[in-house]
Amino acid sequence: MAKAIIAAHPDLKGFFGTNETAAIGIVHAVQELGTKGLTLVGFDSGKDQIDAINGGLMAGAITQDPVTIGYQTVKAAVDAINGKTLPKTIDTGFFWYDKTNITDPKIVADLYQ
Repeated sequence: MAKAIIAAHPDLKGFFGTNETAAIGIVHAVQELGTKGLTLVGFDSGKDQIDAINGGLMAGAITQDPVTIGYQTVKAAVDAINGKTLPKTIDTGFFWYDKTNITDPKIVADLYQ
């Protein structure tokens, strides 16, 4: 699908993969087509995406914060058990990571391989 989108839009400047599989599909399409000058951004992490960022093929990605997701989930469960009113939305955060911060311990804790 990514190859078809790139072929149909030769002036495309950027491409966002909304999850690990989509991001890697875009990476493979760009590699197979030899596309140059396209800014790639992904969501989540994983070895292939981390490799694409470290190799300069992807600009970076957004990753969830599973540590905070777990903490906020347990906190909300305890609050609910204790009869507290829960907020409609609980922001569990995210991180942008790229070559400049991919080794930051706070980022590393949220990456998986």
